[in-house]
Amino acid sequence: MAGGSNGSPAEEPEAKQPTDPPAGGLDMPNPPAPLEAESFPGESDLPEDERKRWLVLHVALPRTIMTCDMALGRSTEAELNDALSTLAWGSVDTEAGEWTLESADPMPSPPHPSLITYATYVARTYPSDHTMEDKAREENARLAAQKRACFTCPGEPGAKFRPMFDQMVKNLQHSNKALAKAYDIKKVILNEEEAPEDPAKSEAQNIMRFGRHQILPSFWNLLKELTKRGRRFSVVFRSFSEEQLAQVQNELQLFTQCQHPAYDGRNKTQKPPPMDGNKASRDMRLTNAAIGRLDRMGGRLHFRDRPAADPSGQPAPDAGAVAAEGAEAAEVGQPATFRPTEYAFPPYHQAYAGLMHQILETSNTAAIVDDLAYWEARDRDATAGKLLLVDYGGSMAETKVQHIFFDGNIDKDDPYCVDVRDVVSGEPIPFKEAEDVFLHRVNLFEAITEPEYFLRATEACEIKMSQKILKARQDAGISRSLLEQESKLASEAADAMTPKEWLYRNITPALLPALEACQRDRPEDPIEFIAFYMLRHSKQYSKTLKA
Repeated sequence: MAGGSNGSPAEEPEAKQPTDPPAGGLDMPNPPAPLEAESFPGESDLPEDERKRWLVLHVALPRTIMTCDMALGRSTEAELNDALSTLAWGSVDTEAGEWTLESADPMPSPPHPSLITYATYVARTYPSDHTMEDKAREENARLAAQKRACFTCPGEPGAKFRPMFDQMVKNLQHSNKALAKAYDIKKVILNEEEAPEDPAKSEAQNIMRFGRHQILPSFWNLLKELTKRGRRFSVVFRSFSEEQLAQVQNELQLFTQCQHPAYDGRNKTQKPPPMDGNKASRDMRLTNAAIGRLDRMGGRLHFRDRPAADPSGQPAPDAGAVAAEGAEAAEVGQPATFRPTEYAFPPYHQAYAGLMHQILETSNTAAIVDDLAYWEARDRDATAGKLLLVDYGGSMAETKVQHIFFDGNIDKDDPYCVDVRDVVSGEPIPFKEAEDVFLHRVNLFEAITEPEYFLRATEACEIKMSQKILKARQDAGISRSLLEQESKLASEAADAMTPKEWLYRNITPALLPALEACQRDRPEDPIEFIAFYMLRHSKQYSKTLKA
């Protein structure tokens, strides 16, 4: 209290005594400070490396961070209409068979369970499944695409959504007058075929030729914010089209080097923080060596421009050295020694470990060209889509890494084009388990109109995974105090053992199952197999001694 009723002066608080160093010496780290404000109850129970996980962001291109689809030949105008048709909910007149718009705004979920999207209505009206003859199926697919592509046009069922379409175009447009003047922007072009790339013009002029952003500002904002926060994150672009990926690679290089015409600090634009490796910055550029091609029929992930690791353990030569060696070998008629990096599957542990511990350990940004032919040959079933491997094990086996796949083509109740699998079992992970933890269905309308969209979506996925981790531990009856108590008992028991006894008690029982599995499967790299097996099956043995 400030003072008593008798007017006596307030007592001086005791001086804060310095805390003793933690047991074990001055080199031992102090426990993490409690959070000032939790995002959800119990968040502070997670250690910092689980709250701030390594984020591996798999980012699709069409209907996600770009507004056209080069693989399927859809222009920005068609894609914006198509996207809105998946966010517009209406009812169907059973007698007339007509769809009527009921929802007032674009939304990913129905305002009433009886409503369906216009895209669903069109799919039912023009079915195109494998039971039909090829000609009829192709014609129905063409008619359905045509209907969706003009959804908001005058006289169409979605004409009331035209203001939303116009709002999306307005947010994509370069509204900066100085920028528009510098690049002579007269209008916004929504059909890419109307303005093909002109080799006679500069790189900046070609990027600006449509008068609008080709990559959504909300994605650039995500990179800027995660960089400013000092988060460890990686980006893996996912595309069915090499041509579209090349465009992203080019714009990313300019953006990270502060040379993108819309983000270079000139013409009243704002520069992002450097992300090209200079001045101790994080290098987010995408190199050709970090671009892989996925062959699902052949079962391989192939990085054709990245030299394979030397089996002896020596570091792989860089691309320049390999090219020079190849040129010298060609002069004397000898084959070059270049071997590309390649990961076979199934089983999937090699592809997962290769991506995580080879590709993304040396490059913060990578890309995978997915197998469109394989997906389409299987009627666009999710289990044939873009492969996403996660270490799940039914209950968040990996807690310090989070893969999040952003794709605007994911359906409301089905991953559609993304195949999420457990890296060890190889089995698909149920959509409800993966939703907004490993998968995020991008709402293109919000991604275009809200600058913080991808940042908020990432944070929401992080929170949901953290909650799942805590729930799994609570269900298993594990508490921090119990772990600390077991650790103390284990330490005391270990000190009393001979080295031989300690090995027999702690190492041998844990290694035996891994050795048996290795002997059974005879993998190419047995050491990697055993290491991954041990990490993945950590719950099958006790890591601490029990008194």
